[in-house]
Amino acid sequence: MSPETATPPDASAPESATPPEAPGTVTPGLLGDALTWLRGLDGAAPEEARGRLGALRSRHPGADMRLVWQREAATGDYHYDLLLPSAGGTVSLAFAPDRAIPWPLRNSQRSGEQVVLRVDGVDVEIEHVVSLLDVLWEDAGLAVRLVNACLVEQEVAASADLTDEELQAATDSFRRARGLLTARATEEWMAERGLGQARLEQIVTVEAKVARLRRRVTGGQVEGYFAEHGAGLDVLRVVRLRYGARADADAAAARLRERSRTATAEEVGALATGLATEAALAGLGTCRIEGNPREDLAALHGEDVHDARAGAVLGPHATGDGGFGVTVVLAVEQAILDVAARKIAERRIFDDWLRERRRRAHVQWFWGSTARTDALDTALKA
Repeated sequence: MSPETATPPDASAPESATPPEAPGTVTPGLLGDALTWLRGLDGAAPEEARGRLGALRSRHPGADMRLVWQREAATGDYHYDLLLPSAGGTVSLAFAPDRAIPWPLRNSQRSGEQVVLRVDGVDVEIEHVVSLLDVLWEDAGLAVRLVNACLVEQEVAASADLTDEELQAATDSFRRARGLLTARATEEWMAERGLGQARLEQIVTVEAKVARLRRRVTGGQVEGYFAEHGAGLDVLRVVRLRYGARADADAAAARLRERSRTATAEEVGALATGLATEAALAGLGTCRIEGNPREDLAALHGEDVHDARAGAVLGPHATGDGGFGVTVVLAVEQAILDVAARKIAERRIFDDWLRERRRRAHVQWFWGSTARTDALDTALKA
């Protein structure tokens, strides 16, 4: 059945009379109601359209739906599609008014929209700007963050709207986090950033929905994660030495290990800081004293970190920036499930969820050679 001929719901029946659709079911009644709803979006901006979606969702509480749109460059109008996941696929429903831009001209752009800036009369087009972003090919982490952002945006767009109470609570939290404790302070903050009330509410809504997504993904899993990975959250208080030459790092590690055979952890740490001072004065190295979760240090020193105790000497290992690191463990603080450890566990559970989503995601690159994009795809699936 085509959307245009779908039977609309009985207008005389109360909205609550519509039986809930089973998940993944797209009924004729839903199609008819959705088409009527789409017709009413003519001329509406995305913020307004998303605000209206709550009414449609409330009439069909069992149906998944997501609103997507694109802005036609030639006219500035918005074209909307309503996506309805169904068994075996997704139904895409749209309505184009008679005055809409003809299909052959969809997605066309004015030539001026390709220009990013003009220097002394010379145009710099977007294609040239993108070609300068070679850092993407050198840092797979940037590609991971880009894909993560897309995956989170999909979840946020498909999630239920905030209630008025939730939006107000999220706005209050947003203001407190930024020290905006008065209306005047909030207005000045918005003015500095060129934000109107609608845009502020959009930012707050996205932030609140992301927080809600994190709670949904991590809910009920923190205790189990901590029981399995708690040792990796132990905090190691360390002295980290970095040398530019491998020979200098080897010599420092040898002296520290020799000293550790008979000295206490404090004495080994004192020797490490002394060596760091010597290296700094000679321009050979640097030193940092800090606390690191055991799992973070494992990324640098590998398996040696897993059983490291106070007084242990780790390395030297390549640091990734051309140097060589030697780490001395001063003390080990056993992890407990406090607020800080809970936040770390939640972050890693969410990262694991994103990693699994990336492995299943279909990523299309519209820029770069096949060799480069294949390498990034491999990193995204890792």
